[in-house]
Amino acid sequence: MNARPSILIRPSAETALLALLMLALAAMLALPPLKISLLLLAALAFGLALLLRPVVGLYALALVIPFSAVARVPLGPASIGPTDLLVGATFFAWFLRLAAFRPRPRPAPLLWFLLPFAVVLLYSTLAARSLVAALPELVKWAEVIVIYWLGVQLLAPKHRLPLALTLLAAGSVEALIGIRQFVFQIGPDAYLLGRFLRAYGTFGQPNPYAGYLGLTLPLGISLSLWSLATLFRKKARAAEGGDARSQAALWSRIKNIALFLLIAGMTGVVGLGVVVSWSRGAWLGVAASTATVLALSSVLGLGLMLALAAALILAWPALPHSVTGRIGDVLGYFGVWNARGVPVTDENFAVLERVAHWQAAWEMFADHFWLGVGVGNWDAAYPDYAIGIWDASLGHAHNVLFHYAAVAGVFGAVSYLWLWLGALGRAFWASLRRSGLDKALAVGVTGMLVHLSVHNQFDNLWVQGMPLLIALALALLPLTEDFSR
Repeated sequence: MNARPSILIRPSAETALLALLMLALAAMLALPPLKISLLLLAALAFGLALLLRPVVGLYALALVIPFSAVARVPLGPASIGPTDLLVGATFFAWFLRLAAFRPRPRPAPLLWFLLPFAVVLLYSTLAARSLVAALPELVKWAEVIVIYWLGVQLLAPKHRLPLALTLLAAGSVEALIGIRQFVFQIGPDAYLLGRFLRAYGTFGQPNPYAGYLGLTLPLGISLSLWSLATLFRKKARAAEGGDARSQAALWSRIKNIALFLLIAGMTGVVGLGVVVSWSRGAWLGVAASTATVLALSSVLGLGLMLALAAALILAWPALPHSVTGRIGDVLGYFGVWNARGVPVTDENFAVLERVAHWQAAWEMFADHFWLGVGVGNWDAAYPDYAIGIWDASLGHAHNVLFHYAAVAGVFGAVSYLWLWLGALGRAFWASLRRSGLDKALAVGVTGMLVHLSVHNQFDNLWVQGMPLLIALALALLPLTEDFSR
C-alpha cells in the first residue's frame, strides 16, 4: 500500500505579511485606549501597503511635504519629521523588493548633476566650524538624491498623473489654509495688511509658503491646458466617428470634463494662495513660470500668453497702488549694491536687508574662495560679516547662488550652476520632444524650475520640504523608454 504523498506548503511573501497582520490586529485589540489602537492599525495598514507597493510612499510624501515643518520632533542637535520617516520607509520597502525580485535598475540621468553638488557640499565640511550644523544640510541633499532615484525606479507612466494630482491636491489644501489666514487675519501682527493679513500657511512665513505654491502652480497650469486640449480633441474624434451620443463616448466625456474641472479648480486655488501671500519674489516667479508654460504648451498657449501680457499692460494703471507699488519696489534691488552708509527707512528696509546679506555672502566668498565657510555654517560665520543694523542672520544669503558660493566656495557655486542648468535643460528638452501627457508634465516641471530660478534670486526655496518637491518633480520627467509595472 502506497503512502499518500506529503504536501509541501510554501507560503508567499504576501501570506507571511497577512499572518503578521492578523497577529498585530489581535495584539492591538487588547491595547487601550481605542485611539491608540486605531492609530497603530492605520500605521500597520500603511506599512503593509508600502511593502507591497513602495510607490505608495511617494504619494504619501507628496501629501506630507507642506506640513512637515509643523510636526518635527527634536532629536539631539537636529530634528526629525514625517518626511524623513517617509523617505527612510520608502527606501527600505524598495530595497526589500530589490533584494527579493532583483529588478533591473532604471537609469537616472540627473544623478550626474545631483551627485557632484552633494560631493562638493560634503567636501566643504573640511572648513566648517560646526559639523553638527552641517549635518541637516547634508541629510537634506541626500534625501533629494534618494527620492529622485526612487521616483525613477518606481514611477511607471500610469503613476505620473496620479502623483501630479496628489501634488496639486496638497498645494490646494495649503493654499486654503493661507486664504483663511488672509481673510480672517489669523496670524502675527507683523503680517497685517490693513483689513487682511499676509498668508503664511503651515510654513510660518509668507515667502516659503508662496514659494511652495509658486512651484506647484506651473504644473497645474500645464495639466489644465493638457486636459482642456484632450477634452476638445476627444469631442472632435467622437463627432467624426458618429458615436458622439453613444453611452461610452458620453461617459468618457463626463470623465474628461470632471478631470479638467478638478485640475483647473485646484490650480485656481493655488494661484489665489500665491496672491494672498503678498510675496514679490513669488509674484515674479509666477509671471516667469506662467509665461514659460504658456509658450511651451502650444501655439494657442503662446497666443494666450501674449494676450495676457497685453491685458496686464492695459490694466496696470487701474490696479491698486498696494500691488503696483509692491512690484515696482523690486527695481530697488538693482539700484543699491552697497548697504553701508545708506539711510534706512521703512520704504527701503526690505531692499537693504537683502542687499546686506548679499554683500555678506560675497565677502565670505572672497575670504573663503576654495571651500567656503562650510555647508550649514552660514549662521556661525555671519556675525563676522554683518553689515550695519543687520546683525541678526536670516539663515541664508537671500540668493541661492550667492549662498552656496559663500558656504561651499567656488566649487559650490559651479556645481550648483551645473545642477541648476542641467535639470532645467533636461526638462526643457523633454518638453520639446514629447507629446500628450508626457509633454504636459515636462512643460510643468520646466515652469517649476523657472519659478525656482527667479524666486531664488531673492530668497532660498531649498528649505522646509521643498527640495523633496523638486525631487519628485524631476522624477516626473519622462525617460528615454517608458515602462509598465
